[in-house]
Amino acid sequence: MSNTFASLGLLPGLVECLDKAHLVEPSPVQRLVIHAILGGANCLCLAPTGSGKTLAYGLPVLQRLRGIEEAEGMVTQLARPRAIVLTATRELVLQSEKAIKLVAHGVKQRVRSVAGGQTPSDTRKQLATPADILIANPQRLRALVAAGTVDLSDVRVVVVDEADTLLDAGQRDDTVAVVDATPNGRQLVLVSATLPEPIRAWANTRMERPVLLEAKDSHKAPSTIVIRNVRLRWKEKLDVASDILVALKDGQRGIGFTNRRETADEVAQALTERGHSVIVVHGAWLPRERAAALKRFRAGEGRILLTTELGGRGLHIPDLSFVLNFDLPERPSEYLHRIGRIGRLQPDGSTTGGTVYNFITPSDEAMLKEIERMARGGRLDTGESLHPERARATPRSRPKSVGRTDRRSPR
Repeated sequence: MSNTFASLGLLPGLVECLDKAHLVEPSPVQRLVIHAILGGANCLCLAPTGSGKTLAYGLPVLQRLRGIEEAEGMVTQLARPRAIVLTATRELVLQSEKAIKLVAHGVKQRVRSVAGGQTPSDTRKQLATPADILIANPQRLRALVAAGTVDLSDVRVVVVDEADTLLDAGQRDDTVAVVDATPNGRQLVLVSATLPEPIRAWANTRMERPVLLEAKDSHKAPSTIVIRNVRLRWKEKLDVASDILVALKDGQRGIGFTNRRETADEVAQALTERGHSVIVVHGAWLPRERAAALKRFRAGEGRILLTTELGGRGLHIPDLSFVLNFDLPERPSEYLHRIGRIGRLQPDGSTTGGTVYNFITPSDEAMLKEIERMARGGRLDTGESLHPERARATPRSRPKSVGRTDRRSPR
């Protein structure tokens, strides 16, 4: 059987858009997920960062909406979409919108977005014309629904992207409220790089006949990535970070992570004083300030982008060659999101490479063991139910154990 998007049963208009974007061969995640969503199943998709997951759900959702349109007519009411995509950050909203718009015109579906930090004027512009798909942050969309600005009564498909974040303590209430505002019987798709307890609990109690779709090696770093654990004392971190930057070849650029905003600012100042070009982005900045800083980095300014978990969620910056974990993440699941800034799927089906530097102090050893234990997993699952009674009949479908789910500090 040929390994093309056309062989997955996608409409010619979608395939033509993919061809124009030089996307011909679907990734393993896309091959696994597209068929299930086209069939209308409620899905939990375990997909590593950088594996092409946005199109994995975006393509079949667009095709399903096209079929609904042919049967029932176009969406004509303002702010009354037939599908919503929830994702974790403003940057992810904009990135997801761009990826889905790349192919949406192939089936004449309209994509709009609303995100935190948008001005009221920007929101009005986004909602000024009918939309088939609305991409949003849960908190922002919940407020718009409560105000009567957005109507979710005709939603047929809900996608919760980065579900391990959206169903965690910080955004869980907003996410649940938005999903509850959609009709019973709509299709629900959860997409996540990891499977912590909140997602398992949601899938088992809130989704009807959920299907687990797990890409092979979904919990492992791509083989193109080299992992270097650097054991050191806390006071040595700045000097070692500077030495790594000095040793890198000209033109090599990367992203560095700290666990707190204050640390990011302090590290940036110290590395700048040592002669390195550093750009900082974190949650204390206004959205327009973050957007401006990222634009500068994408344009080639700065050797390293320093950020907190904000930067581990969906930022796609081409040609990064390293990730520097100045601090190990506070939860193992965040590690995969961080290293996903390199090792990303390319249009030709290859995966980019690079190096991950993990700074390990004596107090980090326990977390390192949790990360390594999580990373040993990975299998191809063809879609067994997640319900416990079904799991007993089909042992392969049992959710895997995960590490602790500490509540994160402010980012």
